[in-house]
Amino acid sequence: MKKYVIATAIAMLLSSCASHTNTNGAKTNNVADNVIKLRTEGDARVFKSEHWLDQGKVWIPAERAAALLNYRYNLKGGSHMAAMGFSDPMYVFAADSKQAKIGNDSVTLNEAPRMIGQSLCLELGSLSQLLQAPVNWDAAHRTVVVGPPHGSELQKTPASAAPGTTLRARAVDSDNGDAADQSDNTASETNNGQSNSTDQGQADEVIAFAKRYMDVPYKFDAAPYEESHKFDCSSFMQHVFGHFGIDLPRSSIAQSKVGQYVTRSNLKKGDIVFFYTPGRYSSNDIVGHVGLYIGNNQVIQTYGDPGVTITSLIGDWDKRILWARRVL
Repeated sequence: MKKYVIATAIAMLLSSCASHTNTNGAKTNNVADNVIKLRTEGDARVFKSEHWLDQGKVWIPAERAAALLNYRYNLKGGSHMAAMGFSDPMYVFAADSKQAKIGNDSVTLNEAPRMIGQSLCLELGSLSQLLQAPVNWDAAHRTVVVGPPHGSELQKTPASAAPGTTLRARAVDSDNGDAADQSDNTASETNNGQSNSTDQGQADEVIAFAKRYMDVPYKFDAAPYEESHKFDCSSFMQHVFGHFGIDLPRSSIAQSKVGQYVTRSNLKKGDIVFFYTPGRYSSNDIVGHVGLYIGNNQVIQTYGDPGVTITSLIGDWDKRILWARRVL
């Protein structure tokens, strides 16, 4: 009798270890069977990842998808909201919500992301929607194959054809900080992509203010400076121009569509310069980074160590310039 009881207990224990169902109903096998491969098209590198199956659909941790694409990733524990991108948030999504963002553009996912254990997970079809790239499940080889991300169609619009959003600057009262809308504070654009003169006096003030933050640490998806005392590339631009009553959107992609288009050859101090990030997207015409032009072929920017820094545009950075926008 004792042998029977012991044998039964062992069988039940093994059965409980073989599979389990998480709180969202997604079934997983044991740890060894649960590991799959992730790779991108045309790349021999293979990443390993857990996966979950629910009604025939495959779910993977968003953090592993970000690692596969060489993106930074941040999950805010309290809100279960995540961001991924290169030097600032390109994609933003949250647990239990089908609403996501690509830059400043909204997208509705077929399946809301889920918290499974400690990981925020994406169903492969929703990952494909978010990246706007093919994401395929090769069941025979237990491999997820991801195509290069495209970004939205708007993000691929040539800069010279994108008129940009008219910014309305807030008039900031130096005594009480009250703000009120003023008339359009942007320069008009000529047909050849060269804007009229920037207010160089104000540009000098903006640059001097930006330089106050030299060496402030970089943090991907940084909270507002007053809270985090850190920046990523677009939050730095947002903070600097916000001090002068100019409200910029949060991401470099969205910032690349405001103000007036300026070519590389017509850069002036105070222009916001946009760069592509090599190999991150299907095209090198997609914005992945932003900095502030300060004259003398230099930008002040942040993208990693040592934090806010001044960089020469001679060399690699110059080759990566897409265009600039003028908001002063």
